[in-house]
Amino acid sequence: MDKHAYLLLIHENSLVLNRLIRLIDDNWNDIYIHIDKNAKNIDPSEIKQFAQKSKVYFVKRHKVYWGTNSIMEAEIELFKAAAKQQYQYYHLLSGADLPIKTQKEIHDFFEENNGKEFIHFGTEQYQKDIQERYNQYHFFTKRLGRKRDKKFWVQLETYSLAIQRRLHVNREKKNDFSFYGGSNWCSVTYEYAKYLINEYKRIRRSYYFTQISDESILQTVLMKSLYKNSVYQSSFSNSCISNVREIDWNRGNPYVFRAEDFEMLMNSPCMFARKFDEKTDRKIIEQIYETINNEQIKDRG
Repeated sequence: MDKHAYLLLIHENSLVLNRLIRLIDDNWNDIYIHIDKNAKNIDPSEIKQFAQKSKVYFVKRHKVYWGTNSIMEAEIELFKAAAKQQYQYYHLLSGADLPIKTQKEIHDFFEENNGKEFIHFGTEQYQKDIQERYNQYHFFTKRLGRKRDKKFWVQLETYSLAIQRRLHVNREKKNDFSFYGGSNWCSVTYEYAKYLINEYKRIRRSYYFTQISDESILQTVLMKSLYKNSVYQSSFSNSCISNVREIDWNRGNPYVFRAEDFEMLMNSPCMFARKFDEKTDRKIIEQIYETINNEQIKDRG
């Protein structure tokens, strides 16, 4: 069996994170963690104790702000650290994710599909939206925040984009590639991880003053390479089967799973699911943990 690397982006020490690390803790996995530099009162040594079998590494911390390049920088930091060693697959997850299959099932699945890249692409309309969004400069993303409830900065952003459209600003003309987008959560091979790191150095400047660049870098780099022929179940859709993540965008942004979703999650063909939050529903987290953990105990004899 080949080893896997789990790459975790976290901003808090939560029950979900505890259960996530305990479920991926395995002799055949190593864990790499990026802790948001804005996060307070997170003790890496405490988090490290969640794992007994996996080696746990903490990477250089970045201050992460929604919609800015800082998320992309943190992700690349994880890939750079993990790709110093060769793993069969690199799984990028957040601290709000959980595996919904055992480690044996996950390793068997990726062995059966070895060489495939598990990267999601949004709908065809989403691709058009991405390319239109990246045609202009977004100077105030950090100030706007996710809620966009700061009227002054919203108006300034609106005026800025209107002026750019009148001046026919088109950033894409400067590039020898087109922008694509989808979910940033992925499972990729060693070869693609190395390619991503190298290409990122070359096209990094193209993402300056863009918005939500972390939901584009994987797809854009992939589509300008031969790796685009290796995507698992390639399609432009809201379904996240292509990155084997159960994510519900129909009921939320994304929807936070609850206890009534347990059977659906356990019967899903996906390997992982998001999003979970103990403030919304603690029961579903414990249900999944107990079920998967008990199965893993049986697998280990």
